[in-house]
Amino acid sequence: MKKCTKCKTEKGDCKFRARGKGLNSWCRECESENNKLRYTPKKRKPAVIKSEEEIKIAAKRRMLKHRYNITLEEYVEMYDKQNEKCAICKEDYELGGRKGLYVDHDHKTGKVRGLLCPTCNPAIGKFRDSKTILENAIKYLEK
Repeated sequence: MKKCTKCKTEKGDCKFRARGKGLNSWCRECESENNKLRYTPKKRKPAVIKSEEEIKIAAKRRMLKHRYNITLEEYVEMYDKQNEKCAICKEDYELGGRKGLYVDHDHKTGKVRGLLCPTCNPAIGKFRDSKTILENAIKYLEK
């Protein structure tokens, strides 16, 4: 049995929280009441309702920064420099999205090389970014 220093009532040891090698001086009930009085809820900012387009752009920004360490502006700049075309097949593609140009990068260094279409990008990956394998493929096609 232990006496709570807050409410001055004698209670069993199980009514007190353990602290170090002993027990708290306040019982659980007094401690709980005190914590409720001290608690102030955090002020939350009102939710900003964004359009579907804004959400897509924000997701694209996060993805480009996380995967390739480039900004959306740098992506658009590369797109403009390539005249809105794939760097390999030179076909026209829209900006971003599933049907747009993908960011091509060196898997060893992580360095961004340019923008490729949905056909050329996986092709480069399947050739394991190897010039030798690509040259062998060209020789094979020339037969």
